[in-house]
Amino acid sequence: MTAVTRRDRVAVAAAEAARGVPGVAFLRPGVADLLRARIAERTPFRAPQSGNRAPGVRVGRDEDDGWHIDIRFVLCRGHRALDITRAVRAAVVAALPGEPVVSVRITVTGVV
Repeated sequence: MTAVTRRDRVAVAAAEAARGVPGVAFLRPGVADLLRARIAERTPFRAPQSGNRAPGVRVGRDEDDGWHIDIRFVLCRGHRALDITRAVRAAVVAALPGEPVVSVRITVTGVV
């Protein structure tokens, strides 16, 4: 089992903050996350898991040590996408005190 990295902690904190915003139905995993999960189910001898520990959230760094966070979620019907995306961004930045967040990109992938 691999050690939890700082990137993993940032991703998990951002995911929890985004999930806690009213109007967010669920975080939407990307294709890589879905494939990783399918392979893990079918592999009898698992290698230590690496990669994203928070499906629906991608985290990267720039050369100045700042975080770039990409969040994909499905919106609950009856909520305005603009209001919810602003609330998600504010919640993610607030959940990472002391971390240099450079950008938070939010994509609404659907409505349920």
